[in-house]
Amino acid sequence: MQVRATEISEQKTFEGKAFPLVLTPDNQPSLEDFLNWLAKNKGQVREQLLEHGAILFRDFPIESPEAFAQVVDAGEFEPMPYLGGAAPRDGVVGKKVLTSNNSPSSEPIPFHHEMAQVPNPPSYIFFYCDLPAEEGGATPIVLSQQVYNRFHAIDADFAEKLEDVGVKYVRVMPSEDDPSSAIGRSWRSTFLTDNRAEAEEKMQALGTIWEWLDGDNLRTTTAVIPAIRTDARNGQKTFFNSVVAAYTGWVDERNDPTQAVRCGDDSPVDEEAVLATAAAMKEDCVSFKWKKGDVLFIDNALVMHSRQPFDGPRRILASIARS
Repeated sequence: MQVRATEISEQKTFEGKAFPLVLTPDNQPSLEDFLNWLAKNKGQVREQLLEHGAILFRDFPIESPEAFAQVVDAGEFEPMPYLGGAAPRDGVVGKKVLTSNNSPSSEPIPFHHEMAQVPNPPSYIFFYCDLPAEEGGATPIVLSQQVYNRFHAIDADFAEKLEDVGVKYVRVMPSEDDPSSAIGRSWRSTFLTDNRAEAEEKMQALGTIWEWLDGDNLRTTTAVIPAIRTDARNGQKTFFNSVVAAYTGWVDERNDPTQAVRCGDDSPVDEEAVLATAAAMKEDCVSFKWKKGDVLFIDNALVMHSRQPFDGPRRILASIARS
C-alpha cells in the first residue's frame, strides 16, 4: 500500500511544516493493508507527529469503532485509562475507545491539552469520525508552541510568572455524571470507584486537596501543576495547561469558571492576558470539516484541541495513550 501526503483547504503552515499533515492512500486498500502499513511504519508515524504535531488520515477504510481500535493497536500505542479527566464519556470498545464528550451539542469546548490538569497526561490522543455533524462540530487544533509565543507576546511578565509558579485547578464534581455539562464527569467516574475512601487515596496520591459537599458532590484543588513546559524532544516551549479552558469553559451549576484556575502561589490569573490568548488561539487554529472515516492522531504534548457546537447527530470517538 502506498501512502502520500496531500492537502486540504483548511491546512496551515508554520515554520515550513504543514499543520496538520494529511495522509491518504494512493489506491483503495483494505483495512488489513492499512493496519499492516501502520505496524510497519509506526516509528515514522511518531516522527511525523513530532514534526507536524498532528496527522489526519483521510480516505482509509476505517468504518467502525472496532476498526478504529485496531488502528490504535497497530501503531503499538500504549493505552491508558481516562483517570482524572473532566469530560463525561461512555465506553464504546472496552475502555480503549470512548465517546469524545457527552456534553450538549450547543456547548463549545475551549482549547486544551488532554488532561493537562493532571500530573501525568496522555502522550497521544486519537479521534475517529464515525458520524460527522450536519452543521458545525469540528475539532479545531492549534500548535501549543504557537500559543505560547502569542501568550508571551501578549503579557511577558504574566507568562514568565506562570512558567515560574505553575497553576492549580479547582472543580466541583457531581455524585453522578452530568451530561448537561462539558465538565460534568462525576467523582465516581473521575476516580473509577464508588468508594469515597478509595477516591481519597487516589486524590492523596495526586497531591489533590478535597472537600466533600452537600449532595455527595466533591470539590477538588489540584497540586501545583506546570503551566509552561519545554518538550525534551525538540526544546519547544508549550502552553501546556488548561488555563484558558478552565477560565472560559469550566462552567455549570456547580462551578464558576473565574474561580476554576489560579496561579500556583494562589494569586489570581490575569483575565486580560487569558482572554487575549483565547482570541489568539482562534486566529491560529486549523478547523476542518470531519469526513466519515477520518482518523486524527495528535501529539498531546504539542497540540491543543477543542470542539465547536453542532447541529444534528454527531459521533466522534476518542482514545488516549501513554506512549
